[in-house]
Amino acid sequence: MSPTRPVRALPAVALGLAAVLYASWLLGPLLNPALDLTHGYASELAARDQRYHLVFGAGDVLTGLLATVVGVRLATGARDAPRLAWLGLALFGVATALDAGVASMDCSPSTDARCARLAALGALSWRHQAHSITSSLALAGGVVSLVAILAVLRTPAWRRWGIAVAVVLLVGTVGTLVEAARPDAAPGAWQRVQLVGLSGWLLLAAAVAAGPAAAIPAAGRDTGS
Repeated sequence: MSPTRPVRALPAVALGLAAVLYASWLLGPLLNPALDLTHGYASELAARDQRYHLVFGAGDVLTGLLATVVGVRLATGARDAPRLAWLGLALFGVATALDAGVASMDCSPSTDARCARLAALGALSWRHQAHSITSSLALAGGVVSLVAILAVLRTPAWRRWGIAVAVVLLVGTVGTLVEAARPDAAPGAWQRVQLVGLSGWLLLAAAVAAGPAAAIPAAGRDTGS
């Protein structure tokens, strides 16, 4: 076995674990059935007034830390995929860790009318108000990374996988934005589609980190900035 193979496998394993941890919202119906899957955002599971919020918060914080470490490590090497892909991964990681840690929500607007009123008035803590910023930065990092990876994928099977992930992420993001503007909306369902897309991107990034030769021919690999 090549001595570089275990080293290359570490980022892939870390990103695979990050994808699993990022899907901790799937435990929502079991641990916090009061939060509706259709109307409640997944991030409300980590709101500080919710049951088991530490479980869901820890899942996202660990996801963020893993993505940050791997993103920085691969960006400094700038091998096999554009540096922008790994910088986007690092941005996603930092923003996600902050999102679930420092900027976790005070309460759950979808289950608490008082919380919803205070949120509409901007009367909740700066942490709660900053949550939308960190969430947006995390999404931006994921999108940038996915687009950068898609740009260099050449193997048809890998491109199909990448395009499928991109479509899911796009549908979830557009649906979330459209539904969030309607008072009778179901943004939670669309946001969860978006989260599936982000987990798919993390798995794609893990696969590229593990075996780039199968996805990116030598002539298409980035060797510079």
